Amino acid sequence: MPHTHVEATVETAERAGDGESEDRIFLLPQAVIVLDGATSVELGPGSGGWYADMLGQQLARQLASSDGPDLRDALAEAIASLAVTHDLRPGRAPSAAVTILRWTAQVVEGLVLCDTSLALQSLGKQTTVLHDDRLHKLDHPHRAAYLEAIRTGSAFDRERLRYMQAFTREYRNRPGGYWVAEAVPEAANEAVRGVWPREEVAAALLATDGAAAGVDTYRVIDDWAAGFAMAKDRGVEAMLDLVHQTELGDPQARRWPRFKTHDDKALAFVQFPMEAW
Repeated sequence: MPHTHVEATVETAERAGDGESEDRIFLLPQAVIVLDGATSVELGPGSGGWYADMLGQQLARQLASSDGPDLRDALAEAIASLAVTHDLRPGRAPSAAVTILRWTAQVVEGLVLCDTSLALQSLGKQTTVLHDDRLHKLDHPHRAAYLEAIRTGSAFDRERLRYMQAFTREYRNRPGGYWVAEAVPEAANEAVRGVWPREEVAAALLATDGAAAGVDTYRVIDDWAAGFAMAKDRGVEAMLDLVHQTELGDPQARRWPRFKTHDDKALAFVQFPMEAW
């Protein structure tokens, strides 16, 4: 669905995975926020989506003005506020990955925390990608063993997933592990961030990992440059359709080992008005 914003047009698409979606998109006049609430077997269904909702609302309030705070400061304040208001405890709270794009007449800013992606395309069609892959680089044998078991024929196993998530939480929001929005405001300082001159940026794609899998995992979209071409020519709904249909062709996750047939997917396509785009 297209939305006209100050100096930009934003098109968004969302698709639930194997249950109710925990991805969220928030649109502001000069910013877009995309969040991926983390599904937790132990904390219960919906907890990640609730947190993504609350965090997105907090961020939207702080970024409503064009002269708002630094993106990392805004994220840290939002995390801290939720932790106090809802008595969230590190390691036991729901969490969410975060991508933010904000622009003024002078600059475009991007922030990525945990496993979401932000791709930008220049006027000359060059592509830059911000991606935080520290979660997937963790050397935890339980995750690798679970994925290998799925690849070789085991069914999805909720108890094994519960055990793996408990193990992964030991590495959450600490040096040498990975960083995510949860109950530790300092995680915002570890976000991947970029700033670009406004006149050099033609478009941007913000994607949760379920949507980015079409480029990064399944390779049914060759690269992010191809993603921009597809979004421009066919729309972001077509991109999510392609990813969803690809997963339907591998329902037991044998070809692409993963923890469920379909992940939630959210995608935002931002186009800035430039004659050459």
